[in-house]
Amino acid sequence: MKFECFATTVMGLEDVAAKECEEIIGAEAKPDVGKIFFQADERQIIRLNLASRTLHRIFITLARTRAETLEDVYKAAREVDYTMFIGADQSFAVKGERHSKDKPFTSMDMAASVGRAVIESFRERAGVRLRVNLDQPDVQLYSLIRDSEFLLGLNTTGKSLHRRFYRVFHHRAALQPSIAASMIRLSGWRREEILLDPMCGSGTIPIEAALIALKIPPGIGRASELALHKLKFIDEAEVREVLEELESEVDLRFSPRIVGADASPKSIEGALANAEKAGVLKAIRLLVGDVFKLREWMSEAPDHIIMNPPYGIRMGIRKIREFYEKACKSIHELSPEAKLTAIVSKPTIFGRALEAAGYQITAKRQIMYGRLNAFIIMATSG
Repeated sequence: MKFECFATTVMGLEDVAAKECEEIIGAEAKPDVGKIFFQADERQIIRLNLASRTLHRIFITLARTRAETLEDVYKAAREVDYTMFIGADQSFAVKGERHSKDKPFTSMDMAASVGRAVIESFRERAGVRLRVNLDQPDVQLYSLIRDSEFLLGLNTTGKSLHRRFYRVFHHRAALQPSIAASMIRLSGWRREEILLDPMCGSGTIPIEAALIALKIPPGIGRASELALHKLKFIDEAEVREVLEELESEVDLRFSPRIVGADASPKSIEGALANAEKAGVLKAIRLLVGDVFKLREWMSEAPDHIIMNPPYGIRMGIRKIREFYEKACKSIHELSPEAKLTAIVSKPTIFGRALEAAGYQITAKRQIMYGRLNAFIIMATSG
């Protein structure tokens, strides 16, 4: 059975997520604001949850319509038959997100209205009043309204997929793994090429690159935690079959050339712990190294530089322009032919530093990184 679905992702990277979705399940995906829309059957939903590197949560669309008032929201949610998705002995909860400030109700109001509609719809069809459990529900529903479009989805994921299983060490300025994976895709890096992250922090970019190179699906490490296990229509035998299929595609014999370095010994210690947890320790070279002295510890020129340089605020760097200029110059001197991909919060300052070092910006895109406007910049030698 095919379901209408949507999945959330980072705002500004919807096209990247749509392309990845198409590659994983072979179905067309349409980008939207902070999400993508597509059709998928049970097996494809399972595979996406296990294999996606850029998506956050995958939902089955229960309602998609125009809504201006709480009554509109209630009516749309009330028309849905939930008996296929929720068992009579299960509990549920609704999360609401209102992204339209002109609406005369809050996110909590919307969630409460949907919750009431779910209870009444289920009781009408099954003669049972569903239990609400806001802390640990068996089934999670998600309601969203943006520009008068109301979306109601069944969460098949649970906690966001960007919360990778390997994060045993948390860096204070760690890059979100789904953004790291998207940057790697945007860079055009191939697993045969040399990749360097000269300011790797807790190792997110090198680890994500190694997972890609070895064809290790990031969801395998947290497969048992997925919300889909509690959905009544999901066949556990199918979950095991998809999991085994993905595991058979893992290529541990491949030896990628991925290097990550950081000036902080503590960060590298944490990166090593994360890489070990991820099962890619042997696939990455992680070392303490100064980005300003790349030639002292980098023996060969990389094909790609992918990095998340300090923004200056959290890391206590006051003269951020000088830092960027010095770092870009050092990188260019090491490997002038390498393609550079970086995420920054000050694109103008970083862009000038790139140009001063001999680079030409080839692409730039704005993304929403939490509440921060960030920019992914790609450059090559000018």
